[in-house]
Amino acid sequence: MQRFIELGEGYTDIYELFELIEYMSERVEHFVVLEATHKDGVLYTLAIVMKPTKIGNFQPIYVCLEGIRKSSANKRLELFQEMAAKHNQQIKYISVKTSDSFHDRYLYYNYLLGIFQINRLTTKVF
Repeated sequence: MQRFIELGEGYTDIYELFELIEYMSERVEHFVVLEATHKDGVLYTLAIVMKPTKIGNFQPIYVCLEGIRKSSANKRLELFQEMAAKHNQQIKYISVKTSDSFHDRYLYYNYLLGIFQINRLTTKVF
C-alpha cells in the first residue's frame, strides 16, 4: 500500500523533508522532483519514496507539494540535489499536471501514484 504524505507546500517544509531523509536514510528509496507548468509559471514538488515497512508493507511517499516556483527554485533544488548526492542517490525528474487540474487531491495523488508505478518508483501492487 502506497500513500502520499503531504508535508506542506515546500517553501520551508523542505527542511522537514531533509530531517526525514537524515533520520531514515536507510529507508529512502528514491528522490523525485515533479515539474508542473501552471498558468503562473513552473511549480516543483519535491518527494522522497521510502522503502516499504517490514510489517504491513506500507510505502510512504513524502511530498512538499508545488510550493517551489521556478524563480525561487535554484537554492531549494540545489539543497535537494546535495542531499541526494550525500546519500548516493540520483534524482528522478518527471513532468506532471498541476494538482488544480483535478477535482480533488485524492484524484491527483492517484494520478501521481500511477506515474510513479509506471516509472517503477514504487513497489509492485498486487
